[in-house]
Amino acid sequence: MPVLKVTGLTFSYGPRPLIQGLSFELRSGDFMCVLGPNGSGKSTLLKLLTGFMKASSGSVKLGGKEAALIEPGRLARLAAYVASETSTPYDFSVRETVLLGRTARAGFWRGYRAEDGAAAGLAMEETGITALAERSINTLSTGERQLVFIAQALAQEAGLLLLDEPTSHLDLKYKAEIMALLARLGRRGLAVAAVLHEPALARLGCNKALLLNGGGAYSFGAESEMLSPERLAAAYGLPIDSPLLP
Repeated sequence: MPVLKVTGLTFSYGPRPLIQGLSFELRSGDFMCVLGPNGSGKSTLLKLLTGFMKASSGSVKLGGKEAALIEPGRLARLAAYVASETSTPYDFSVRETVLLGRTARAGFWRGYRAEDGAAAGLAMEETGITALAERSINTLSTGERQLVFIAQALAQEAGLLLLDEPTSHLDLKYKAEIMALLARLGRRGLAVAAVLHEPALARLGCNKALLLNGGGAYSFGAESEMLSPERLAAAYGLPIDSPLLP
């Protein structure tokens, strides 16, 4: 059974469709990159998949059940989302920030159990931030913070991980590190979907690609097929020999 199955998804902000008739599925172990020009609906798509926004038509199923019918606590156990912009108004430690990923399982009114601490510890270990556990989240670099919020999502123990621009504003080292981490999580059995702005990064572990061309046009398939220079040039409005294309 697919972890995520999208069928005929359609959405618009105005008279023209932004996403139209979109269909694809992800299974455990898939790592899908979502690519396309600005305004093609990449971030909107993730919000539709998490139920934050409602499509005008179509179906999103998580674990075989319509996402719209899943109560929020259960939904958080099926899909975890890492936003492109994160704010930290409170001076929490890294450990405390990661533990917030357990809220759907722990609830707001009881303390964390040993299993919650263990899940947070494992998530920090997987993301390589255990040594930062007692540091304030507000003292970290942008790359370190991104790893913390990925760890927070992993602590939810969901089968699907959705990330909106996880490599934005990062240097080359952290871009490579985060892509390697996501590829490793896919090999571990998670289904991963990440919005990317740089097609070359998709070569670092993605096995599926969803290319949004704008105006509702899209293509989905194996990374090796979707990321051809011809397809990318058409989507981004670049010459086929552009050095910006992988």
